[in-house]
Amino acid sequence: MTSNPLAPSWKNLDLPAHAQGAIISIGNFDGVHEGHKNLIRQMKTAGETVSQAPAPIVAITFYPHPLLILKPGVNLSFLSTLEQKKKLLHAAGADFVAVLKTDDGLLELKAEEFFEKIIVEAFKAQGIVEGPDFHFGKNRTGNINLLKELCLTRNILGTVAAPFLMDNELVSSSRIRKAIQSGDMLQAKKLLGRFYSIEGKVMPGAKRGRTIGFPTANLENIQTLLPMNGVYAAYCTIGNKTYATAVNIGPNPTFSETSQKVEAHLLEFDGDLYDHILEINFLEKIRPVKTFVDKNALVQQLELDIKQTRNIAFANKPEFPGIQNHA
Repeated sequence: MTSNPLAPSWKNLDLPAHAQGAIISIGNFDGVHEGHKNLIRQMKTAGETVSQAPAPIVAITFYPHPLLILKPGVNLSFLSTLEQKKKLLHAAGADFVAVLKTDDGLLELKAEEFFEKIIVEAFKAQGIVEGPDFHFGKNRTGNINLLKELCLTRNILGTVAAPFLMDNELVSSSRIRKAIQSGDMLQAKKLLGRFYSIEGKVMPGAKRGRTIGFPTANLENIQTLLPMNGVYAAYCTIGNKTYATAVNIGPNPTFSETSQKVEAHLLEFDGDLYDHILEINFLEKIRPVKTFVDKNALVQQLELDIKQTRNIAFANKPEFPGIQNHA
């Protein structure tokens, strides 16, 4: 169907006809963590109970994030890019992922208008599953109670998802950000159900690493949250090979460099990575950033970092295929 550039953004959704009549859920889905996966499981359960079952599962998100429009200049940290989010939602069980363009027309919809135009008209939803803290419409005036009332008027199944807890605490994107910002990658992995990763483009750096036997890929244009400064054991996949990777995040005080950098040393890799997009998957934090008295002291520490990275990578080997390493 040809889109109309003058039509409201929600009328130009790139969804096939058989995605209508779905069980839907609307949210930011940042990081697509274990709580989101549990929500999708509840959507599938709801999809078996509606009149036209099994109903397709559609996750609906926004781009850009509404706060970037409502509060220009606001500093937001994301756990996933839009493309990563789509991929993760599909992997979690969503049949389709719909992206609502965040614009003034969408943000001006009152709660009742949002329900009619988005949930009823655009998606023709058979059901909707949301958490108890769900809000919708202009100024977030619509809540879960209003949503249930509106669903009843339209014979739409409205389901309040049970909260998903780990260690007696709600799994949330903000909780995961806190873990990452403190360098607790094991906790982040537990809450995400996967290793936290970042993507960046390899750009020319100081090239100092290769002069001391530890060439690094200098990553830039990273759009998601960086872990706290420090040295990390990680892994990186290039083609069909996965390499244990030591990653330094932060400045290089030994050489009086104060700017924050992300530098990755891929163990046993030999090749040119310039202009490649690398995905770095974090396993554990090894140590904080340190200042060394001279180059020799730095090299000795890097050798220890490499050894520890190798050991951590092998301990996690069942988690991912094809790691290239030598004991």
